[in-house]
Amino acid sequence: MDIEGLISSLMSAEQRPVTLLQTKESKETTKLSSWGQIKSALSSLQVAAQALDTRSEFATYKSSIADSSVASVAINGTAVAGNYSIEVGQLASAQKIKSAGYASMSSAVTGSTLPATLTLEIGTTTAGVFSGDGSKTKTITIDSSNNTLSGLRDAINASKSGVSASLVNDGGSSPYRMVLTSDSTGTASTFKLSGLTDFSYNPATNTGTGLSTVNTATNAQLTIDGMSVTKYSNTITDAIQGVTLNLSKTNVANATTLTVSNDTAGVQTKVAAFISAYNSLNSVIKVQTAYDPNSKTAGTLNGDSTVRNIQSQLKSILTSVVGSGSMARMSDAGIAFQKDGSLALDSAKFQAALAKPTQDVAGLFVKDASSSSNGVASQIATRVASMLASGGMLTARTDGINATIKTLDKRIDTLNDRLVGIEKRYRAQFTSLDTTIANMNGTSSFLTQQLSALSNLSNYSN
Repeated sequence: MDIEGLISSLMSAEQRPVTLLQTKESKETTKLSSWGQIKSALSSLQVAAQALDTRSEFATYKSSIADSSVASVAINGTAVAGNYSIEVGQLASAQKIKSAGYASMSSAVTGSTLPATLTLEIGTTTAGVFSGDGSKTKTITIDSSNNTLSGLRDAINASKSGVSASLVNDGGSSPYRMVLTSDSTGTASTFKLSGLTDFSYNPATNTGTGLSTVNTATNAQLTIDGMSVTKYSNTITDAIQGVTLNLSKTNVANATTLTVSNDTAGVQTKVAAFISAYNSLNSVIKVQTAYDPNSKTAGTLNGDSTVRNIQSQLKSILTSVVGSGSMARMSDAGIAFQKDGSLALDSAKFQAALAKPTQDVAGLFVKDASSSSNGVASQIATRVASMLASGGMLTARTDGINATIKTLDKRIDTLNDRLVGIEKRYRAQFTSLDTTIANMNGTSSFLTQQLSALSNLSNYSN
């Protein structure tokens, strides 16, 4: 008997319930993938909406400076449009001092009795007076383990005092010198060294023992529209509202102009990104819910009520009245739905609306903290967040699909375990039947031989 062929045919029939379950599971997995695409598109829409949901994000500015070698400029959402005359008289610099020359890096640096204490204090030097409140004071113990040029360098750097130490070889007869530099610019970050006989320095007088001045700390000095400004750093964040200046050179008697202006192109870029994100979501939904009457094939989520609900909620927001007067709907700013359900931006109409101070284009998008006004970007960002949140409609839908897949997996595993037993039983039965038939065939052959012998014997007797 062809036992394997028989078992294979029977098991194919027994396998049918498993195949049906696997087909159903495959469809659920495809649904899950489709919802994953929609979730991704919704997340992108949420990000694009959040970029337009407050006035500070919507009010985009750009800056330029006539002489970019004087300073670079960065602005934030609090900047306001305007022109500013900038003249830099002095850059901020850090205090720097150097030691006397030493024969080697292992030369002893102090004649003090060891152990000794080096006190390093950060403070402010003004009008020839150094003052420190003690909060930025470090004490370093000098003993036989670090009483060398390199040892003291390492000890100062390890103290994290706000002063960095390095060694320079000037090529002279005693070539090795230690250079000490404040980590910050300005007169509020000067430093004083005391405690060692041969290694002390007072920034108030620019004098010391074993140490001399390389650079005196200075503050940045500039005029903005004729007003004097003094800062400890060359990075100035609080002189012009919303503007950061990074000074790089002086331009005495040669003022340059800083311009901060409305960046309408930047606003349009954000709005275009929002429209693109919505259209991408619309395209994904259209593919997943499509139906082809010719081939009679439907998209994975065709007829799904949750998808229709998402579309309905978002379109309702985008077509609602959110502003006032002549700027009440998105279409008033040149943003309208097309026949295919996508959004389109009329750039000319949008730019014209932005150019009119009386047209509150931002009000169509943002949520105003001072009023109950809630624009489309703010509403969509909030609505999508609720859809994607734990317990939201998307989570509930995908959780349901995952639960179905898990149940199908268990049923398939149970049936597969049962099929193992069924195949084992079939194999035992057919093996037994094959053995029985073989025995019967053997008996039949024996009887045939015996009958043939009897027949021959009878013929011989006759």
